[in-house]
Amino acid sequence: MSEKVSSQDKIFALLSALAVASEPLTARVLAEQTGMPLSSTYRYLATLMRWSMVQERHSGQYAPGPMAVQLAAGFEQHNSVLTWARPLLSELAVRTGESAALMMLSGRRALCVEMIDSVQALRCCYQKGHSQPLLRGASAKALLAFADETLLGTVMTGLKAEEQTALQTELAIVRAQGYAVSEGEIDPTIWGVSAPVLSSREHLLGGISLMAPAERVGPAASQWIRWTCEAAQRLGAMSY
Repeated sequence: MSEKVSSQDKIFALLSALAVASEPLTARVLAEQTGMPLSSTYRYLATLMRWSMVQERHSGQYAPGPMAVQLAAGFEQHNSVLTWARPLLSELAVRTGESAALMMLSGRRALCVEMIDSVQALRCCYQKGHSQPLLRGASAKALLAFADETLLGTVMTGLKAEEQTALQTELAIVRAQGYAVSEGEIDPTIWGVSAPVLSSREHLLGGISLMAPAERVGPAASQWIRWTCEAAQRLGAMSY
């Protein structure tokens, strides 16, 4: 990690790594993932533990702490976009019979902040709180296409020149049509469509995504895309 990165950024880098990890991580693994010296990693972890943002297991592994629960509760209670989105997601899920989600940017990832599951036995297994990198899937690309160009530049770091060109071309198409569609990019059996939620000032607030088993989509795709875009537009119109 660069010496120019602030201490605050390093602390949040550790938090982010723990938040997206599928299991508790050791300080050594965290140091490797964030590019920090091991001594600095221990020092910042100690600060986070004092604030209950991180907790240490007996095995010397670290995981998010109890303060994360309070942060999540505050987000749920005070985020107006989430509040307004819930009835729209429920309506979309009922109309299509499939799973609908509200996605938001979280650093360099697309985070599911709300999910209304399909009532059908065979359905997408995506869950609230799950996140994914911004390079694959309709949800990620709908957000990335309308995000700040600085984020796009950061996400493309490390990609080969031809990969960058291909991604920029794909995102230009997403911006032109107003939605992203994918099939099998993350899960080989899942089809998805996502439309950005833009405020009246064209500020990206998030994205509404519809996910379904690919075998169930067929000729319904065009109507499902239209309904998803309409839901995103209605949510954006509620925000000033």
